[in-house]
Amino acid sequence: MDRMLPFLHRLYFETPWCYLSWPAMAMIAGTLMAVVARKPAAHLGVAPRQAAGLAGILTAPFVHANAAHLAANLPPFLVLGALVLRRNEAQFAEVAATIALAQGALLWLFGRNAAHVGMSGVIFGFLGYLLAVGWLAKTTPDLLVAGGVVLFYGGMLAGVKPARDGTSWEGHLFGLLAGLARAWLDTR
Repeated sequence: MDRMLPFLHRLYFETPWCYLSWPAMAMIAGTLMAVVARKPAAHLGVAPRQAAGLAGILTAPFVHANAAHLAANLPPFLVLGALVLRRNEAQFAEVAATIALAQGALLWLFGRNAAHVGMSGVIFGFLGYLLAVGWLAKTTPDLLVAGGVVLFYGGMLAGVKPARDGTSWEGHLFGLLAGLARAWLDTR
């Protein structure tokens, strides 16, 4: 117990870890809320071209349909987020916010009529960002990270293919595009 409090303090109140721990806790809390109060949680998603759906641009990444949805998003968020954080701790919050807002706005403008929830758009943004930075910066560390990302997470790219099972492939695609664009801006 004596070691637990300092560990938790570092995790939640010291950089760089607080950049990942607070969103992860928000994802867990949002999922619990979605499971307990199903109807109110649906209003926190992105509802394309509806005024009420604009708030979802900010809230949707933290709401997941169920525990399986959270379990599919939390590990890649932490791993890919840590890799983005490793690259530039000072810019992490700006990169993550740019990806989340751009992906959400594009989803609101062009997504199909459904409630879109989950962190996967941001995760695809991190994926695109890391791959593009490796390609554009061509530094050894960035190329090694990009190679590892392709090896372990390259299969995610199939998630931008239109699907009919309720998966927000549009959110995946727009997140990927937002990550690519942010990397281009960062490496110009």
